[in-house]
Amino acid sequence: MPAAAYDVAALALRGPDAVLNFPANAPTNPVPASTNPSDIRAAAAAAAAQMAAESSQPSMNDPAFIDEEEIFDMPQLLVNMAEGMLLSPPRLSPLGSDESPEASEGENLWYFD
Repeated sequence: MPAAAYDVAALALRGPDAVLNFPANAPTNPVPASTNPSDIRAAAAAAAAQMAAESSQPSMNDPAFIDEEEIFDMPQLLVNMAEGMLLSPPRLSPLGSDESPEASEGENLWYFD
Protein backbone atom coordinates (compact mmCIF):
# COMPACT_ATOMS: atom_id res chain seq x y z
CA MET A 1 0.00 0.00 0.00
CA PRO A 2 2.77 2.51 0.77
CA ALA A 3 4.45 1.65 -2.53
CA ALA A 4 1.24 2.38 -4.42
CA ALA A 5 0.86 5.70 -2.57
CA TYR A 6 4.48 6.54 -3.44
CA ASP A 7 3.83 5.83 -7.13
CA VAL A 8 0.94 8.32 -7.22
CA ALA A 9 2.99 11.00 -5.46
CA ALA A 10 6.07 10.37 -7.63
CA LEU A 11 4.05 10.68 -10.84
CA ALA A 12 2.43 13.89 -9.60
CA LEU A 13 5.76 15.46 -8.56
CA ARG A 14 8.22 14.08 -11.14
CA GLY A 15 6.01 13.27 -14.09
CA PRO A 16 6.65 10.41 -16.51
CA ASP A 17 10.35 10.24 -15.52
CA ALA A 18 9.48 8.99 -12.03
CA VAL A 19 10.78 5.59 -11.00
CA LEU A 20 7.75 3.54 -9.96
CA ASN A 21 7.23 0.41 -7.89
CA PHE A 22 4.30 -0.74 -10.03
CA PRO A 23 4.70 0.79 -13.51
CA ALA A 24 1.97 -1.45 -14.95
CA ASN A 25 -0.55 0.09 -12.52
CA ALA A 26 0.27 3.70 -13.48
CA PRO A 27 -2.61 4.08 -15.96
CA THR A 28 -5.17 2.87 -13.40
CA ASN A 29 -3.83 4.85 -10.42
CA PRO A 30 -5.83 7.88 -9.23
CA VAL A 31 -4.50 11.18 -10.54
CA PRO A 32 -4.32 14.16 -8.15
CA ALA A 33 -6.41 17.18 -9.12
CA SER A 34 -3.35 19.42 -8.75
CA THR A 35 0.19 19.48 -7.36
CA ASN A 36 -1.21 20.79 -4.08
CA PRO A 37 0.09 18.52 -1.25
CA SER A 38 -3.43 17.83 0.03
CA ASP A 39 -4.58 16.68 -3.46
CA ILE A 40 -1.53 14.44 -3.81
CA ARG A 41 -2.15 12.96 -0.34
CA ALA A 42 -5.80 12.28 -1.20
CA ALA A 43 -4.87 10.54 -4.47
CA ALA A 44 -2.09 8.57 -2.74
CA ALA A 45 -4.53 7.43 -0.03
CA ALA A 46 -7.01 6.38 -2.73
CA ALA A 47 -4.27 4.37 -4.51
CA ALA A 48 -3.29 2.68 -1.24
CA ALA A 49 -6.94 1.78 -0.55
CA GLN A 50 -7.29 0.45 -4.09
CA MET A 51 -4.18 -1.70 -3.64
CA ALA A 52 -5.46 -3.02 -0.29
CA ALA A 53 -8.80 -3.98 -1.83
CA GLU A 54 -7.09 -5.79 -4.71
CA SER A 55 -4.63 -7.67 -2.50
CA SER A 56 -7.22 -8.81 0.05
CA GLN A 57 -9.11 -10.90 -2.50
CA PRO A 58 -6.88 -13.58 -4.06
CA SER A 59 -7.96 -14.55 -7.53
CA MET A 60 -7.76 -17.99 -9.09
CA ASN A 61 -6.30 -16.29 -12.20
CA ASP A 62 -3.58 -14.57 -10.18
CA PRO A 63 -0.27 -16.36 -10.84
CA ALA A 64 0.83 -15.71 -7.25
CA PHE A 65 -2.24 -17.51 -5.85
CA ILE A 66 -1.70 -21.19 -5.18
CA ASP A 67 -4.46 -23.35 -3.77
CA GLU A 68 -2.29 -25.63 -1.63
CA GLU A 69 -5.23 -27.72 -0.48
CA GLU A 70 -6.02 -28.59 -4.08
CA ILE A 71 -2.40 -29.29 -5.01
CA PHE A 72 -1.57 -31.48 -2.04
CA ASP A 73 -5.11 -32.85 -1.51
CA MET A 74 -4.74 -31.96 2.16
CA PRO A 75 -7.67 -33.91 3.64
CA GLN A 76 -6.50 -37.10 1.90
CA LEU A 77 -2.86 -36.35 2.77
CA LEU A 78 -3.68 -36.34 6.48
CA VAL A 79 -5.60 -39.61 6.14
CA ASN A 80 -2.64 -41.18 4.30
CA MET A 81 -0.24 -40.03 7.00
CA ALA A 82 -2.46 -41.53 9.70
CA GLU A 83 -2.66 -44.82 7.80
CA GLY A 84 1.13 -44.84 7.47
CA MET A 85 1.46 -44.82 11.25
CA LEU A 86 -0.51 -48.08 11.38
CA LEU A 87 1.97 -50.01 9.22
CA SER A 88 4.38 -52.38 10.93
CA PRO A 89 8.07 -51.48 10.58
CA PRO A 90 10.11 -53.28 7.93
CA ARG A 91 11.76 -56.53 9.00
CA LEU A 92 15.51 -56.62 9.48
CA SER A 93 17.50 -58.79 7.14
CA PRO A 94 18.49 -62.26 8.43
CA LEU A 95 21.61 -62.45 10.60
CA GLY A 96 23.56 -64.39 8.00
CA SER A 97 23.20 -61.79 5.26
CA ASP A 98 26.30 -60.09 3.84
CA GLU A 99 24.71 -56.65 4.06
CA SER A 100 24.40 -56.43 7.85
CA PRO A 101 27.52 -56.09 10.01
CA GLU A 102 27.76 -58.61 12.84
CA ALA A 103 28.99 -57.78 16.32
CA SER A 104 31.78 -60.00 17.60
CA GLU A 105 31.12 -62.27 20.55
CA GLY A 106 30.85 -60.33 23.84
CA GLU A 107 31.22 -56.91 22.23
CA ASN A 108 29.01 -54.20 23.69
CA LEU A 109 27.87 -51.90 20.89
CA TRP A 110 26.86 -49.13 23.28
CA TYR A 111 30.18 -48.81 25.07
CA PHE A 112 32.48 -46.02 23.83
CA ASP A 113 36.11 -45.39 24.84
